[in-house]
Amino acid sequence: MSELFGIFLENIIPQNIIFAYFLGVLISLVETAGVRRSLIKGVKFSLGLFFAAIVGTIIAASLPLELEFAHGWIFLLTALGAVFVLQKTGEFQGEFLGVPRFFLMLAPLVGLQYILVDRGLSVDVMLITALANSIGFYFGFILIGTIKEQVRISEADEIYKYVPTLLISLGVLGMIIKGFAFLY
Repeated sequence: MSELFGIFLENIIPQNIIFAYFLGVLISLVETAGVRRSLIKGVKFSLGLFFAAIVGTIIAASLPLELEFAHGWIFLLTALGAVFVLQKTGEFQGEFLGVPRFFLMLAPLVGLQYILVDRGLSVDVMLITALANSIGFYFGFILIGTIKEQVRISEADEIYKYVPTLLISLGVLGMIIKGFAFLY
């Protein structure tokens, strides 16, 4: 296998952070119902994200270089552990378009751990980064729940109360947030 083909295979899913971001938004779309329920669910999911990131990253960072190949397995196992704990608290029941709901949360969990280890951060910076990512996920989760509720209760025609309206508003919000990247 050539080196270019190996890079191609690596970037299809394992290092495709866009995929993890997409599933992070998708889990928020699927699991949010309204603002009130999103407040509690968001805390659960954010805590699960934070603790999975910390545990997985600490275990992966403590391994010697010879065992670096095991990072993917460590991330997957800690993500599965976090999803299992969240399932025991009553989350991720049922399916979304034939896919079990817990499966949607695996990519954001694994993606965050991969980002933390790939950057080679010190432990204190890693903790701050994991905390910031978890808080950002919580804010995004609440924001999606708020937008869904506003779209649902608006006096607009029914055609405007479907998922495309929500996705367009999230896209506009993403462009607004990305527009402030020049500040730092």
